[in-house]
Amino acid sequence: MLCLGGIALVTLGVLCIAYPGDTLVSLAWVFGLMLVITGCSTFGVWATLRHINPFSGLTFLAALMQVVLGVAIILMPAPLAVALPFIFAFWVLYEGVNLLLDSFNYKRLGFSKWWILCLLGVLVICAGCYGMFCNPAASAKTIAWLVGLGIIADGIGNWIKVAAYNRVERRLGRLADQIHQVLDIDAEEVK
Repeated sequence: MLCLGGIALVTLGVLCIAYPGDTLVSLAWVFGLMLVITGCSTFGVWATLRHINPFSGLTFLAALMQVVLGVAIILMPAPLAVALPFIFAFWVLYEGVNLLLDSFNYKRLGFSKWWILCLLGVLVICAGCYGMFCNPAASAKTIAWLVGLGIIADGIGNWIKVAAYNRVERRLGRLADQIHQVLDIDAEEVK
């Protein structure tokens, strides 16, 4: 079953890479589903604690907003799919700024290779700006590639697990044979 699962995962990963637009729509749909599930669990918290929580109305409102937003995204995933490349590029830009600022903190601490962090920060900022302002389609493809490669890696991991299970099974078989041989020798010595 793990082999079949691995084949399915690798196939799905390749499809994610081959069809980045559909991948983004699927990610948006999954995000909407997660919001609905989270909202339902927040409703559960509200129902359980509403008698002792003085702010239970806010909990109810948060749950309602999560469910409504989740359902809206499930029914119309395209707007979020269009926004995902920009969100991704902004996150990359944000991380680049953090890396750049951290490099100066490391310089103050006396770290001699601070300039490598600084250079990486500038490169990451450039990548974020490129993805946000110059080529959002590149951000979309990058997201699809990352998702696809992650799924492919998971599928390959399944195949490695099968190989490991087979190896362990062979070792256990040899160990069982050795134990039987020892027991047979002991049984002959007792006679």
